[in-house]
Amino acid sequence: MSDALGVETESDAPELILEREFAHPVEAVFKAWTDQAALCKWMGPTNFGAPDAEFDPRVGGAYAIPMVSPEGNTHTARGVIKELVPNKRLAITWAWDQEDGSAGQQMEVAIDFLPTKAGTRLVLHHTNFVDENARDMHGQGWGGCLDSLEAYLGA
Repeated sequence: MSDALGVETESDAPELILEREFAHPVEAVFKAWTDQAALCKWMGPTNFGAPDAEFDPRVGGAYAIPMVSPEGNTHTARGVIKELVPNKRLAITWAWDQEDGSAGQQMEVAIDFLPTKAGTRLVLHHTNFVDENARDMHGQGWGGCLDSLEAYLGA
């Protein structure tokens, strides 16, 4: 189940909140987000790949995720890890190298990993979009990423 809720912040910059249940332990879901080799296998919306993703899993560490579309176009997100609490929370800055309307826009993504009886509830909170269209497009992209994560965890 995936819900996308647009929420306005005090600065009126649109936000995105996605929640997804995974039938996998918190440790496995968290590792998929913070292990560079794992990220290379699943990160990206449906039919995208990120075989050259780089991730330095420490506060202050940098990451770069070049996501390649089925047509061969590369869209690179990069940023810095702001918070890393093992098996609980990952918070990062997020900016696109090239993307219409959002290039260079400094955003933030916080991911909480909550244990449940059946596995893990992941809550993704992405903030500071330039507009509602950018938020909605990211909602579609993140939804595809979470589908890819589910497929990776189930493999």
